[in-house]
Amino acid sequence: MTGLARTLRRVIRNLSSGFVLLLALALAACAGSTTPSPGTPTVSSQTATVAPGAAGASPTSGPSQPTPTAQPGARPLGTSSGAATTIKAPDFTALAGSKATFGTLGRAGYEIEMPDDWNGEVVLYAHGFAGFGTEVAVQTPPAALRSYLITNGFAWVASSYSENGYDPGIGADDTLALKQFFVQQFGTPKHTYIVGASMGGNVIALALEHQATEWDGAFSMCGALGGIGQIDYLVSWVAAAEYTSGLTFPIGVPGGNLGTVLLQDVPRELGTPTSPTAKGKQFASIIKNLTGGPRPFFEEGFAEQYTVNFGLALLDPERKTLFNKAATNDAATYHIDPGLGLTDSQIDSGIRRYASDPASRDGNAHPDMVPTTGNISVPLITIHGTGDLFVPITQEQYYKQQVDAAGKGDLLVQRAIRSGGHCKFSGTEITSAFSDLVSWVRDGTKPKGDDITGDLTNAGLQFTDPLRPGDPGGVN
Repeated sequence: MTGLARTLRRVIRNLSSGFVLLLALALAACAGSTTPSPGTPTVSSQTATVAPGAAGASPTSGPSQPTPTAQPGARPLGTSSGAATTIKAPDFTALAGSKATFGTLGRAGYEIEMPDDWNGEVVLYAHGFAGFGTEVAVQTPPAALRSYLITNGFAWVASSYSENGYDPGIGADDTLALKQFFVQQFGTPKHTYIVGASMGGNVIALALEHQATEWDGAFSMCGALGGIGQIDYLVSWVAAAEYTSGLTFPIGVPGGNLGTVLLQDVPRELGTPTSPTAKGKQFASIIKNLTGGPRPFFEEGFAEQYTVNFGLALLDPERKTLFNKAATNDAATYHIDPGLGLTDSQIDSGIRRYASDPASRDGNAHPDMVPTTGNISVPLITIHGTGDLFVPITQEQYYKQQVDAAGKGDLLVQRAIRSGGHCKFSGTEITSAFSDLVSWVRDGTKPKGDDITGDLTNAGLQFTDPLRPGDPGGVN
């Protein structure tokens, strides 16, 4: 069995429960999407205190908290699938010198870590894609950032979101609700920052566009800033594999067995990242050019995502979920290096085009199922790995174009990090960027960034710290 087949079997095993959920979501989508009915959210809270220098303390029950008041005129950005979920217990141990508060807010869990010597500023952390399970769970900020925040007096707050899946609008809605809850409990902060990773970058983009008055600054790590463009990219990945392999993927076909095609036929036709067939070399070249061209650690990132990027198609081959129905590769243009037996025009004319459903890709009905606009009004710093093939650095390039077109280029700073894989940053890279954001918000000093709009062959030297072993990795 090839490495690709072994990995796909592992993916199928790991995602089997998610596949069952997706079938339920698909049935719900066929019946029409639902949104939670208005009402009083359930709010509970527990608090734990850790004395300075102590190793930690066990949480103790606290009184119930009052219900937060909805922001007047706030517009929901997400669409509930209607799927039933449970909340993983959000209890956690605070770092030394801080207090942990946690509980439930509506259908989401939350965590708040408040330093004993609070500086009056707060970070709302927006987590990334968490799969399709029925249990929602809070994710804390990266360890280095969390430690930096508490040491420097920042409070942080994080929501589990009320649903899993690719639902950045729900993430933005639940993050805003939690911010309002924080204000009720602790008062209005001096500054409020929104920080996120991966799909959390999409949450940030939505929040800055639709909730402009709620935030003072934002920091995106490996963010899917282009909105539905992230899912468009994964559709393009699948289409390129289908075209170069010469196979017909049973996508959009009732009862089609895509798993067998990916397990048996694709490995035979494309090979592996380290031992590709001639067709596999064509596929790799198309993906390289689709995601930013030659750049440090492309090969390492390509190998990491070689099977994972088939995941959404594997779980929803009939394209019934909202985000898959909204996604398309209709406007994608494909480029291949010379000497590989194909031309750009052959690919563009021969590749399958997956059309989007207009009702799903409707920004009025589903604000999170359309490309982002870049119309931001507060400072935003982003960091992105050059070898990220799950959320490629082309997301940053697209977002830069949108921000500039909106006349907001002075509010965006982007940094390339020479790393392979998704969201693989050092503590220094994360905390330096956040510290620079804080200075920018406090005193108006715009920090330096990278120009990532052109040739990326040697990108990322300015802010990568430290250089990774084997730098620059596989560039071509």
